[in-house]
Amino acid sequence: MNLEALSQQHLNELELKLKDLLAVMRKAKLHDDPLVEELRALELEVAELRRQRFDISNPEYRGF
Repeated sequence: MNLEALSQQHLNELELKLKDLLAVMRKAKLHDDPLVEELRALELEVAELRRQRFDISNPEYRGF
């Protein structure tokens, strides 16, 4: 999936929605579902891209 093409706003929204969906699945006791692992991997990828973009646009915070 090409996440680079997403705007920062869409990237942030996607990350929030993934967290919400994973929380709902956890509450519904669906944490063993194979989809959960895929969603977690996507969440990590989105979060890493968001951090990279932040570091590029705010170099004074690098390393925090």
